[in-house]
Amino acid sequence: MSAIKWASLSIKSDRRRRNEMEQLLKPGNLDLEELGKRLYGVDMLIVALLKRRMDLALQVGEYKIEKGQKIFRASVESKRLAQVRAEARRCKLSPHFAASILYQAINESCKQQLIQLQNAATSRNKGQKTENDWYRMLKKNLLLLTKRWADSYDEDYDKAFFATHTYLEFEEEILRQEIKRITKKGIALDLGCATGRLAVKLASLFKQVVGYDISPHMVKKANEKVEKFPNLSFVEADIEDGIPQLDNSASLVVMNLGTASDIRDISGVLKETERVLVSGGKFFFSFYNKDALLYQWDFVPWPVGLAAEINIHKHCLDVHIGAKVLSVYARPYSVKEVKSLFSKSMKVSKVLTHPTISSILPHTLFEGKPAIQKSMTDIDYQLSMASDGAYIIVTGQKR
Repeated sequence: MSAIKWASLSIKSDRRRRNEMEQLLKPGNLDLEELGKRLYGVDMLIVALLKRRMDLALQVGEYKIEKGQKIFRASVESKRLAQVRAEARRCKLSPHFAASILYQAINESCKQQLIQLQNAATSRNKGQKTENDWYRMLKKNLLLLTKRWADSYDEDYDKAFFATHTYLEFEEEILRQEIKRITKKGIALDLGCATGRLAVKLASLFKQVVGYDISPHMVKKANEKVEKFPNLSFVEADIEDGIPQLDNSASLVVMNLGTASDIRDISGVLKETERVLVSGGKFFFSFYNKDALLYQWDFVPWPVGLAAEINIHKHCLDVHIGAKVLSVYARPYSVKEVKSLFSKSMKVSKVLTHPTISSILPHTLFEGKPAIQKSMTDIDYQLSMASDGAYIIVTGQKR
């Protein structure tokens, strides 16, 4: 159907709806039953209009995907909300009421567009491939991303949102508590070390620290830090093929920042961790939490520090590079699922989730407001025993 014919039908449809609305609103001596019928008619018209808006939103989504544009454009949506408030005032309707309805429509539109984006990225990459071929492609994508990201990795984390910073601080505090309980601080292993930010901090506490990463570009960047620490080394390795370390040799094994969710065969990595740890050796693993408050929201209409386009059904994370979308492996777990991964020989001592509230709030709420930052840090710390934080942290020791 041509655009002109489609427009003509749309105009006729609009006229018909306007006529229906005029009939429904026609004054008269009406009883409650008749008023109820008219309310029902108006409700059905609202549903029809919402359906039409969603159809248009899906067309917009297709265009954004084709052009590589962002799903949520804050300035555009803010302008729409302002226009609706102004029109509501003109019609002597509560502007807050009208804006709240449009807000929900925008929310649902962006949610459906995100699903479109995830499905498009998955179908482009997956095609007719086997699961193993699919996973190899995701690993290849990961290497492409780390090549682009390695040089700015540390700087990006330094500029990260409040929720990211507060999680990093929380993670380091929990890890610090575990390290205090290690009597013989021999070898510490940082699995998925990236540019070695954590490994460098461990170097002052352990006799030897080794960082492993699948990305040669991350390892190259990490090795720039080795000169100051003779007990620190970095190795390019795919830990799904095994941890290149002797049996019963490590005092600590760490996977932080959700890295455990980036590994498909995490059970194999945990078995390897058990092999290399000394008796009483500590472990620290971080996973993405699929029950996080952040993911319970269908769509968060503002930039937040820990948001990611994770497809929980296909276990991948979609990353935008210009007009391209690359998928990498990422599997969120529930707290119950994480607990089931650890064998009886790996005694779990703590299971925490963090952050909960700051992960869904806009970063601008915290900028330059230390009192609010402290209050939110305290709240998220208190909530870490619940199951709604963005990350799951598991600590324990080998029996």
